[in-house]
Amino acid sequence: MEHIRNFLRGKGFVLALTACILAAAAAGIWAVQTIRNEMARDLENSRTELLSGEETDPGIDAGMEDDTWQQETAEAAREAEGVPEQPDSAGPSSSSGSSGGASGSGSVLEPSELQTALPDASVSVTPAYTQPVSGQVLAAFSGDDLVYNETLGDWRTHNGVDYACKENEDVLAPVAATVEQVTADGNWGPVVVLKDGQGRLWRLCGVTDPAVKEGDAVATGDKLGKAGSIPCESLLKSHIHLEVMEDGGYLDPVRILKG
Repeated sequence: MEHIRNFLRGKGFVLALTACILAAAAAGIWAVQTIRNEMARDLENSRTELLSGEETDPGIDAGMEDDTWQQETAEAAREAEGVPEQPDSAGPSSSSGSSGGASGSGSVLEPSELQTALPDASVSVTPAYTQPVSGQVLAAFSGDDLVYNETLGDWRTHNGVDYACKENEDVLAPVAATVEQVTADGNWGPVVVLKDGQGRLWRLCGVTDPAVKEGDAVATGDKLGKAGSIPCESLLKSHIHLEVMEDGGYLDPVRILKG
């Protein structure tokens, strides 16, 4: 019995220490488990809030919404004030809306209307004037000055301009006009007379094989006929004689064609 008591006295401290260590370990394990459980619950709650779309901090988000989104909405509403309403194209006010746009009432054009109003850059523009033939000037307009006519052997005014050309070259309408006359003259040969939109008469002498007739409308550059001969200027090279008359007086064709 004494032996057992001595053994317990010698080992008692060790057993007590071991018991304390085991108790501390158990307490630590319990604490760690408790913290892990709480963290797991918090994480699960956070996932649930994210999936459900709930805000984690309503106070902060609500303040941002008041300061940002509501302010931008109010500014957009103020900017929209004064913008004229687009009239209903199907309603009876369509015609008044178009007249209002013309008078500067502030009508808003749709993009399609703006595009329609713009000129098409791909469409070629017909020039207002062109030479009847491609050659250079052989004899210029003299106005009131007298010039010598080699064919007739006298001095006279040259009331038009002579353009050199090849024989039978196409003669083109120098301006958009209406054909007033297709005739023949003893001195000037076959003649085509045009009347333009300003009432001026364009007289082309030496135009044979006419491709037009009286009353035809021609555009600038349309074919009138072929280059023939001019009896009163037969000593000159092949050419076309062009005259322009306005209010009974002669104008310089070169100046008009040059614009």
